[in-house]
Amino acid sequence: MTSKFKTASVFPRKRSCPLILTRRESTGFFVGETGMKLTTEIVQELMDYDPETGVFTWRTRDWWWFKEDRSYTLWNTRFAGKPAGYVDTDAHGYPRLKIKLLGKLRLASRLAFLWMGKDLPNQVGHLNRDSLDDRWSNLASSNNAENSKNRSKYRNNTSGVCGVYWNKPAGKWLAKVQLGGESHHLGYFDDINEAAAVVAAFRAANGFTDGHGRELAGYASC
Repeated sequence: MTSKFKTASVFPRKRSCPLILTRRESTGFFVGETGMKLTTEIVQELMDYDPETGVFTWRTRDWWWFKEDRSYTLWNTRFAGKPAGYVDTDAHGYPRLKIKLLGKLRLASRLAFLWMGKDLPNQVGHLNRDSLDDRWSNLASSNNAENSKNRSKYRNNTSGVCGVYWNKPAGKWLAKVQLGGESHHLGYFDDINEAAAVVAAFRAANGFTDGHGRELAGYASC
C-alpha cells in the first residue's frame, strides 16, 4: 500500500517545514503527537492488516512521525515489517491483542474495523469465541448484550455444563443464566441433564448462539 501522504527523501533538520506546518494547522497537532484523532487514513499509513490472517504489521514510518533523525532511524530499524501489538490477559484469563497507536493502547479487533474503512462499533464480537482470532471474517460489530450470548465456557466451570451449578445446601443442581445484566434462576434439579435442558431452552428462546458455553475457547486451557 502506498502512503496517502506526501513523502520526502531527506529528513528535515528544521521543524518549520511547510508540510509539517500545514498538517499542524489541519489537525491541531504535529503528526506523531498524542491527541490526534485516529482515522482510517492514519491507521493504514502506520500498519498493514491482512484480513485473511488477522495479523497487523508495522509499516515503514515517514519522518514526520518523529522529532529527531535518530528516532526515525531507530524506530524503523526495530519495528518496520514486524508484527504489531502484544497479548494482554486480564485477571479472568481473557486475552486480547492490543496495539499502541498515537500514545494509547487500542484493541486490534477494533483497529481492524477502522483499517477496513468501517465505523467503529461499540464492541467487537469474535464469531468463533477466540478473542485472539482477528481475521476479518471472524469479527462482527456487537455490543455487550450480544457478546454475552456468544461466550465460551469459563475455565473454572466444574459441572461440565455452562449455566448449571451444584448447590451444596440444597443438594441439587441449580440452573442459572445471566441475561441483560440480570441473573435468571431457572430452578433446582436432581438430574443435571434436566437442568442442562432447561438452560438450553431458555437460551434458545432468548437469542443465544448455538455454540454459547459449549467449549473452552482456543486460547484457554483446563
